[in-house]
Amino acid sequence: MKTLSKTTNLYPILSGLLLLSSSIVAQQNSIFDIINYQEVIKINLSFDLSSLQENRRNKEAYPGRLNFTDQRGEPQSWEVDMSLRGKFRRQRCQEMPPLTIDFSKKDLTEAGLAPFDDLKLVTYCMDNDQAAREALIREYITYKLYNQLTAISFRVQLVKMTIEDTRSGKKITQMAFLIEDTAQLRARLGATKVEGIRVRNKMEFQPHPLRLTTLFQYMIGNQDWGLTISKNIKYLMRAGKVIIVPYDFDFSALVGASYAMPPKESLDKPLTYGRAYLGFEEEEEDLRVIFNEMRNKRKELLLVIRKCRYLRASVKKEMEAYINFFFEHYKDLDFSRTL
Repeated sequence: MKTLSKTTNLYPILSGLLLLSSSIVAQQNSIFDIINYQEVIKINLSFDLSSLQENRRNKEAYPGRLNFTDQRGEPQSWEVDMSLRGKFRRQRCQEMPPLTIDFSKKDLTEAGLAPFDDLKLVTYCMDNDQAAREALIREYITYKLYNQLTAISFRVQLVKMTIEDTRSGKKITQMAFLIEDTAQLRARLGATKVEGIRVRNKMEFQPHPLRLTTLFQYMIGNQDWGLTISKNIKYLMRAGKVIIVPYDFDFSALVGASYAMPPKESLDKPLTYGRAYLGFEEEEEDLRVIFNEMRNKRKELLLVIRKCRYLRASVKKEMEAYINFFFEHYKDLDFSRTL
């Protein structure tokens, strides 16, 4: 795997051309934009779910159809390809593994939409399992919390989906959420793609997204990410620096997925469990600047949790308490573990 320092001199020229074309399509509505207009949207998917479940180790795509109603009340019907994605949850989730919905770029263009054709669908693992459903909503909320802090974040859309298995005729209805296409994220931010590198030097990152991601991961109690190995963070390039965007929060303490349960001894201190500083060594004042930005949005963060209609009051209080502990005990938090 290459390091960033080995990037060729052609990179700035190519990046400039890509940014120019991206800025044009970024001004167009996308398929995600027309779905993303209220808290929860009803969608219907039909495809050969049985075959997909039986062939979990391959990357085969199965043709299907997606239907929903847009903001104008107009019915939308799209031919799509459905495929499996992910690693851990792909094998763990027996009923409904995480999926990718792939649209035709040609169809999108003909409809006057930007050619962002790849939406990730996050599902929960076990049908009719309350804990799994709650974990999914908690992860959705975690994405929304990060949206409150920065635009350098993946947008998400909560959906109530009904999947019809075209082979068996069986229908499954459950909550899920969509994550916007990474290409649209890059276009929104005026950034370019970065792949196949390790970024080990702190100076190669844009400092604000770096510190914000690190403190956010600390706040939510997430240790399932890696800064220099790009684990559950997306590298993007802008103005000659790497910016990072976190995703996959299911192993965080704030989400508390059943397959990521803490050891028994940690249950005695639920408000401190999961927090470990995994960033570069930083000056205390630099981290405090980011903390103050987060604290200034504390009310907005808590409101994201409170206004969610799909969680029990006791679960929302638990999430609020975990977030409040971070803000109220900042001086006592342990940032000793560094890269």
